Amino acid sequence: MTKKTTLKPIKLEYRAVGSLDTVEYTPVMGLLNDFAIAQDAPDETNIEAEFYDSPFDILYTGKPIKLTFTLVNYALADLPALFGGTYTAATASAQETYLGATTAFTSEWEWKITYQKGNVGMVLYRGKTVGVVKQENKGALGYGVTITSLVAGSATDDTADDKMYAILGDPKTGG
Repeated sequence: MTKKTTLKPIKLEYRAVGSLDTVEYTPVMGLLNDFAIAQDAPDETNIEAEFYDSPFDILYTGKPIKLTFTLVNYALADLPALFGGTYTAATASAQETYLGATTAFTSEWEWKITYQKGNVGMVLYRGKTVGVVKQENKGALGYGVTITSLVAGSATDDTADDKMYAILGDPKTGG
């Protein structure tokens, strides 16, 4: 067991929530250099004591993990799975188009981040995904993406543990 500093994400991928390990991830590689992972501090509620300066107890309510990034290099055909809307391939009489969703659209995916150094990666088992069109001054047309962790449980197996994320360390040993 070695302590590691995990640095430099090198790959972001997604697949259906609850997929078997044999199901391949779909890569999302066209990110600007603004990828971030954050989790706000939990909300705190004090159970105050009438005759003492310190509370009897403190209740904490946790916050979800959020991944944020700007996606600027993409194929139009890839957008409906993440952001809704419809894709139409080019034909002899019409150009290729992506029609964005007409209402706020979210999708849920299992997301995996692979790192260059340290621990191998991180998996967000159920991430509610939303993207909004954005273009900074003199920048590329893209999507501001926010992925918010939700608890993943099994719809078919009541004995399965709920989970939110995992950090992937050393690979399996042995055969």
